[in-house]
Amino acid sequence: MPEPIYGPPADPQKLYSPGADFPYLFRWLHWLLWPSLIVLTLTGLSEHAVSSPDWSLFSGVLPEYLWPGRVHLYHLWASLVFSPAVIAALWIYVRTRDRYRLAHFLLLVGGVALVLSGLVLATWPGPPRVYVACRWVHAVAGLLVVPLAFLWHFLCGLSRYRRALIPAFRIWSRPKCLPVLGFVPLVLITTCLILNGLPVTPPWRELTAKRIPVADVDTDELETLSWNAAEPLKILLAGGIAFEDGCTEVTLRALHNGQELFVCAEWLDPDEDRQYTPWEKTDDGWRHLITNEDDESTYYEDKFSLVFPAAGDWQFERFGCAVYCHAGGGRAYGYKAADRMVDVWHWKSTRTDPVGQVDDKYWSVADLSAKDIGRHGDPKQSGGYKKNVSQDKSHPAFLPDGPAAVKQGMISADHAVEYSEEAAARIPAETIVPGIVAAGAVGDRGDVACTSRHEDGRWRVYVRRKLDTGSQYDVKFIPGQPYPFGCAAFDRSSKRHAYEYPVYRLMLEP
Repeated sequence: MPEPIYGPPADPQKLYSPGADFPYLFRWLHWLLWPSLIVLTLTGLSEHAVSSPDWSLFSGVLPEYLWPGRVHLYHLWASLVFSPAVIAALWIYVRTRDRYRLAHFLLLVGGVALVLSGLVLATWPGPPRVYVACRWVHAVAGLLVVPLAFLWHFLCGLSRYRRALIPAFRIWSRPKCLPVLGFVPLVLITTCLILNGLPVTPPWRELTAKRIPVADVDTDELETLSWNAAEPLKILLAGGIAFEDGCTEVTLRALHNGQELFVCAEWLDPDEDRQYTPWEKTDDGWRHLITNEDDESTYYEDKFSLVFPAAGDWQFERFGCAVYCHAGGGRAYGYKAADRMVDVWHWKSTRTDPVGQVDDKYWSVADLSAKDIGRHGDPKQSGGYKKNVSQDKSHPAFLPDGPAAVKQGMISADHAVEYSEEAAARIPAETIVPGIVAAGAVGDRGDVACTSRHEDGRWRVYVRRKLDTGSQYDVKFIPGQPYPFGCAAFDRSSKRHAYEYPVYRLMLEP
């Protein structure tokens, strides 16, 4: 019986002797597969721990014994090693007569299922049903099938086939360059797929801001601009909460006139949620409508965000928001932080939209002792929003001075009066009092203006900002230059947003 060319010898005695002649690439793959699989499993557990509450087996806060920090980034890094290695190993496996060992079969086929489902989740989540199916495949393969098959394979290597253990890792014995060079194209292909077309951004991930004539535009007139002339960019977001299976589709359009940038964002959201942990007057006093102070997803507002690194960041351009998302820190769903400043436009349907603004914020270096760790608001001279809650948290701190004071789920600061028992007694039972008091921010934090509309089951938000605000906390837009960005949508949730890893690029027409 002839011996296979691409695999171990067919003779078991020869196969498991100390001098067994494993294919050279096969030995390299042993070194690549086991460390990358361990990193994928550990980081995958951490990612699962901080995922949506209806999906995670944990409480939503990363347990101390799991891997904290940039686990999303480490997971993607490990996938760059594991993906080509497991595909090459499967190719070798089917070319040999060793194809009937169940441990090998489960390890390699499960590994390929892990790669394919992970590729969909990381680059194109697809329709809700596709996303949910791939998430199940990825979880079962990555947290059950592949780790158990790997453990089985490892124990067999230490016991029944221990004489083949060392030869399987002996890359310094009779080295051959050709098999390794043949492996390089596979590495490049899988890397390009995972990193969304390295080293360039695909055309379908570019948003072009069409240049329009310079003209004074009132904020209320934003929707009358030439939006039909702007090429739309559609983005599929997944992994959120409240959206259908955690998914929604965002459509972005952009214009600029050489002085200001205008962005129109539309996304699917059947319900208009404009509340922020409000108060309900009862016969016995007050009831604070809140289910989880650190991770509210019931009595909350809709939100949308765009993030722009203010300086060049090659990691963000390749891995997207996985660079800035961290697990742990004692925070539900983790925290945000960056080695360099990141400009964040955070539209909030209750806290900022009623005053015609987008919350202008930024991310910077993590400080675990700080309340928001790496998130900060741009400086302001006055205005902004604050929670409407008394020091003892038993009632609202402010009451509206009349029905007109309540606008889209918030109390206007100009019409908010301090709480008193006399004023509270005049409010009938079952009345809802907003949980936010707000006014327009004066200063850097109020640089981004907006208007919004919710109709036919979707939000449409119009945003405008000067190309150059003169602030050190804002990205400066220059026509003719590209700007990488990411986006996220929130459906009545404080943290559980729908997102996507791929990076998009904004290009302003010269």
